[in-house]
Amino acid sequence: MKKESNWLYPFNVQSGWLPEFGSDSLLKFITKVLNAPREELAEPIKELDKFIESNSVIKYLVNNACQQNANIEAQYHGQFAPGNPIPRIRDKETILHAFNYIIKNAPQFINDDLVGLPFSAFVVGIDATLGGSTLFRLPMFNEKLAPILNAWNQFLATEASNIGFRVEEEQWLSPAAKKQYDFPIWEKDSEKLPYWKSWNSFFTRQFLNPSKSRPIAGPDSNRVVISPNDGSLFKWKPDIQEKDVFWFKDMNYSLADILSSSVKEQQDVIDKYKLVEMFKGGYIFQMYLNPYNFHRWWVPVNATVLFDPLVVPGCFFSKLVLPDFGGATTASTPYLSEVNARGIVVFKTEDYGHVCCIPLGMSEVSTVAFDKEIVKDAKVTKGQEMGMFFYGGSSFAIIYEKLPNKALFFVDANGTQYDQDPPPPGSSSGTGGEPTNIGAQIGLWVDL
Repeated sequence: MKKESNWLYPFNVQSGWLPEFGSDSLLKFITKVLNAPREELAEPIKELDKFIESNSVIKYLVNNACQQNANIEAQYHGQFAPGNPIPRIRDKETILHAFNYIIKNAPQFINDDLVGLPFSAFVVGIDATLGGSTLFRLPMFNEKLAPILNAWNQFLATEASNIGFRVEEEQWLSPAAKKQYDFPIWEKDSEKLPYWKSWNSFFTRQFLNPSKSRPIAGPDSNRVVISPNDGSLFKWKPDIQEKDVFWFKDMNYSLADILSSSVKEQQDVIDKYKLVEMFKGGYIFQMYLNPYNFHRWWVPVNATVLFDPLVVPGCFFSKLVLPDFGGATTASTPYLSEVNARGIVVFKTEDYGHVCCIPLGMSEVSTVAFDKEIVKDAKVTKGQEMGMFFYGGSSFAIIYEKLPNKALFFVDANGTQYDQDPPPPGSSSGTGGEPTNIGAQIGLWVDL
């Protein structure tokens, strides 16, 4: 039987990427960022500075966000401390130098609490303001943020970024961390310290024995629906509408917004294949990932690739749920499918229609990369590598076409139906009640 639940979208939804907001761990991290020696700005940060100064509207929004940050601080008695959820961001210079410090450091633990989204932990001081929320929705501002996050990603691919894997019992090799990501089951770059040559090498790690760790359910049958990624269910919905007001109340899914792009060539592909019409009235199943999950994705069906995958640009730190002092954007997960950087690929099956996979970026984790074998007209099979997140992505949506005389039921291998709106995690442990291991059954097609 399906469990009944009716939760609203609480601002403190977390999925393991950050410590509790207002915690001592977060305080220590923010203090470190704010007190770091100010060095010459990296080139992409200099470019952001020039852009702000050259555009009066952007400059106003930056200053307005900092002013509103002061208002929030005053409400919390004027000092960032345990219990106060935001850092004091006084001005543009504070923002620029914080970014300059963060791009030189890998995600780390403080007091055994993971600060996996350091940019988000900092910008929560302004992105939860009206000025900041407007700023982070502007495409022109996001265009200037992208090179900064790319520079950080380049650092995370260097040997300097593996500092968390050099000492046993510390950081990512602490007993608590090893338990979270199940240390023994992963392929490593070396059996000796530091195990992984870079942070990104760890983040994109493979299983030692994929068939044992993540067996494929019904490998020869598309009737058995499998998860394309590790994660936990955020929500699922039937009868997706072509257009909906996803910014009101229940964050409904709007196909016209999900399946769209600001890039003309990409929108032409979407229009050519009539994707919105194709999936109108279908089903969507959306998951979120925590930092300990496997961050690659596998093909969920035996099928043909309809067109070369698209990687759609989007926002980085935009969130819908306000105030969201949790730092990340987990509470705004359905909204992210419409506005964030995302991939779009469609698989055509012979027996169960079309399936659309959408890997989604969140905050600074926004780089999606499809495997080179996933190209137009390629024949693919269940469990084949589809792509990965290069420190990118914390959500994954999969959309199924509505089919005549068939119905899709989201049930696990035991026949238990997934809760349509499962209660989300409310702590930094990020442990959801509806896990979705890659390759495992999440649904079953039934003839009517």
